[in-house]
Amino acid sequence: MAILSFWKNVDGGRRALYLLLLGAVLAAVGLGIYGFYKGDQLVFPLERQAELFPAEAHLDEASPLLTPIRIEANAYLVSERYTVGAMQLPIWAVWAVLTGLALSLTFFWTLISSLKRLPFYIAVGLGMLWLSTFNLDLLGIFSETSRTLLLITLGVLGGTSYLFHSFLPQFSFTKRFLVFTLLVLGLGTAIFYASPFSVDLTAMHLVNYSTLGSIVASALFMILVGYENLHGLLWFNTQAQQPNRRFGLPQFLLISVLYLGNLVLLYLKQRRILDLDIVLLHPFLILLCSAVVGFWGLRQRQLVYSRFLRFDTEAAPIYLVLALLTFLNLGYAYLLANDATLNAYKNLVVLTHLAYGIPFLIYVLVNFGPLIKQKLRVYKVVYEPKRLQYYTVYLMGTVIMVVLLLHSSYAVQNQAMGGYYTYLGDLYRQTEALPLLAEQYYTEAADRSRTSQRARVSLVDMYHQGGMRTLELRQLETLMENTPAPTHYLRYADLLTDQADLFTHLQLLRDGVKAFPEHGPLLNNMALLYGTTTFQDSAAQYLDLALTHAQDPEVVQANQLAFLLRHNFSAQAKEFAAKYDGDYGPLLTNKLAISFLLKQPVPATLPGTLQDSLLTAQSFAGFYLKNLLPTVKADTSSIATIDRLLRQEVNQSYADDLLLLKGLLQQRQGRPKDAKTTLNQLATANEGVAGYYYDILGQWMLQAKLYPIAANYFDEARQAGYKDAHLHAILAHALNGNLDQAAQIALQPASAFPEESQNRAATNLAIATQLTPEQAVTAPDSLKVRFLQLKASSLPVADVEKVAQQITTPALAPVAALPLVARYLQENNLVEAQRQLNTHFPASFPKNVLKSEATGLQAQLWYQAQAWQGLEKELPGMYFAPQHVGTKLYYQALVAQRNKQVKAATNLYNQLSQKAPGHEAGQLAAASFFSAQKQGLRAYDVLLEAVSYNPQSITLRKAYIKEAMKQGLKDYALQGLEGLQPLVSPTEYLTFKREIDAQLQVSDSLNQSWE
Repeated sequence: MAILSFWKNVDGGRRALYLLLLGAVLAAVGLGIYGFYKGDQLVFPLERQAELFPAEAHLDEASPLLTPIRIEANAYLVSERYTVGAMQLPIWAVWAVLTGLALSLTFFWTLISSLKRLPFYIAVGLGMLWLSTFNLDLLGIFSETSRTLLLITLGVLGGTSYLFHSFLPQFSFTKRFLVFTLLVLGLGTAIFYASPFSVDLTAMHLVNYSTLGSIVASALFMILVGYENLHGLLWFNTQAQQPNRRFGLPQFLLISVLYLGNLVLLYLKQRRILDLDIVLLHPFLILLCSAVVGFWGLRQRQLVYSRFLRFDTEAAPIYLVLALLTFLNLGYAYLLANDATLNAYKNLVVLTHLAYGIPFLIYVLVNFGPLIKQKLRVYKVVYEPKRLQYYTVYLMGTVIMVVLLLHSSYAVQNQAMGGYYTYLGDLYRQTEALPLLAEQYYTEAADRSRTSQRARVSLVDMYHQGGMRTLELRQLETLMENTPAPTHYLRYADLLTDQADLFTHLQLLRDGVKAFPEHGPLLNNMALLYGTTTFQDSAAQYLDLALTHAQDPEVVQANQLAFLLRHNFSAQAKEFAAKYDGDYGPLLTNKLAISFLLKQPVPATLPGTLQDSLLTAQSFAGFYLKNLLPTVKADTSSIATIDRLLRQEVNQSYADDLLLLKGLLQQRQGRPKDAKTTLNQLATANEGVAGYYYDILGQWMLQAKLYPIAANYFDEARQAGYKDAHLHAILAHALNGNLDQAAQIALQPASAFPEESQNRAATNLAIATQLTPEQAVTAPDSLKVRFLQLKASSLPVADVEKVAQQITTPALAPVAALPLVARYLQENNLVEAQRQLNTHFPASFPKNVLKSEATGLQAQLWYQAQAWQGLEKELPGMYFAPQHVGTKLYYQALVAQRNKQVKAATNLYNQLSQKAPGHEAGQLAAASFFSAQKQGLRAYDVLLEAVSYNPQSITLRKAYIKEAMKQGLKDYALQGLEGLQPLVSPTEYLTFKREIDAQLQVSDSLNQSWE
């Protein structure tokens, strides 16, 4: 009702400005409410620090010679522990408060210009004191020791106000407000323009220094509304229209005593005289209620101040200005987590409301007790006393206030100054020139307000950023002794990173969990620390507790999945992964890792695409794992993304993994030449782990059946110390026909092999290399198959058939049939070859590598039989594994070439050159085709790329040398001869060299005759 009445009694222009002022007050209250919940997180954010744990993933699994091998790569799991981030001052809060201060200044100087003479001079004096708290001259615009800027500001604002007051009283409020708005904006613009500091730092200077004046204004406001809640309770008890619905004296006394008792308990609690675990009204809720009621009360008591101020045009807006300053400063303290200032405000609220509330209750009882007992509407006449005068409320209240201040040893003043010095520390910490001044202010603030944490925590952060570990530890120990908090334990734990500190680290977190048993981040970090020890049960227990008390359970869920998978709790990992939902990055990454490593279906939701070129541990793990999956084949954008990531210097810690992923993707996407280049670069740049990369290259060559170059890569991997390469080298040498060398490697001591299973496999391979046909007939089926795969091409067909016919294991029969079919094709026995294929590889045979090899033999059979129609009709629908795509392209190109489809054949041969550079027959056919098409340079390029990819191929090298001679590239041909010499016997080399020499003589004679 007071607000409505106030609104009705002012003109339209003034009403709009008052609405602006009221909106600013409400915004300040909202700012404080937001800071109440988010302030600590804004200044010292609780961050999640991701840690990556490698889990062994298996890619491109194969079984040459019935020996399982695979490429090993890391699939990273993500765990996140909580840590307290570096101090971050919300600059937007500074600008919000500065805007409110500018509005307050504008309203204040506008309002006082219309006051009566005595109130005007008092208000001007207060305004000048207020402006002096901004410490404008410390900006150094003129000089830090002069008062020039302050005098200019006082002269402009005070002089203009005096001009309106004494000489231009006819000017309306709206016009005055516009003039002061322009003045404040003009002064502010000039200050920001002339200031030697940045605009943000200048704004922080104005706001932080002015907080002292705002605290004084807040104290005046609290004194003004100190008893208004009791006034409101009086209205509540006596406001009803019907007497029978009003409350009497006992009820009023009861509710007033309860309210004052709450204040007494708050006071005792703040003084640490009494520490009861009971819920009390929060001081700031008390202040908010008294501020709302106080506006109504201000109208009720206008009889008291009507000689000096008018309620509608002066008292009410001045009240709103004081309310704005109070809640603005309070909200700023919350947003900057300035607990010293907040404690000062809490004490001020309790002291003022207690000190002035008790006298007001006495005043009401003495003057109106009988009337309340009669249930009359006393609130209407509360400022018309008959016995005890109204001024005694403030007289007695001030006495009580002084007594309470003395009893508290000026705690409010110390806390207020502690908060003020904390603000100054924040200000000077932003300057590069005065960091020591910030330390001094923080230290002074910590000494002034010993129970407050903010200043000391700021010192901890300063020392941490400066690498001053000893000083940081000392401050942390003081904090944990005086005012323990969960974040202090987290900070201290971050300093205990050495393995030697493990037990100290565990004990520290135990103490933290004991003190704060329901703090999710502490429980989470405790679980992760136990996860690094052998106490796995404890880790699981604390993870469960952390999940129970977590505000962000998805973090703990992700950690739980990582823990279960790392410690081989596969069943529980599958169960929890199926149970947990959500789109949180680490959770999705760990769920994907579980599905991949435990061979489960891929989750429907995968980690999101990268939004930034700067990788974090979590974003890297999600991107890397998602693209590591074998199902990723055609997403060519991933390689472009990797190149973009590698260009960022900050991503270099992930460079090796990204390059490996790039090579794997290039291999999958049919770019084996690029993949080989990428892995060779990795091996060259990382000598310590070069063997790992050489081993991957060797396995790729093994899949492409380039056994000589595969054996070379495996030998390099062995020399580099990669033990897994021993078994792989045995396979490559054996398949290349170097049976004695394979056996020699296989018969190394068992310690040469990293696993017992590899040692057993090597022994079986050594036996297989030494078997004779007679021995193979009686050997186990697995040895028979290996024997056939190694020696079928060089044995008489009868011996091969005899061994193959003795194989009775159904799963091994198709494997043994492949070398037998190849031997039949070698002998051009097409009928028997077709019979074997029909018997062992019916249409229902599963689509796997065996089926793909059988399909290649079927295509070769049709080609040898010149069954072009069958090739052309059946080839598109036949199954070829990715590693055999070159075989399919080869026969498709031959069909197109025979049908004189030049364009199609050209396209197919180009694809063959790109996707299967190791397919020897295909590269020779492509070179021959381009040469026949009068594209000699293209034929040369095809052979050059084929030789670069497979330098161990004698056939390709000879073809390259001949094509180079044909194209007149004599120097390149001679270089090719030098590369051929180490690969062939002296006799073969001399024979071929004579052929090339003859071509050189013919070429030289032609050149001479032309000249």
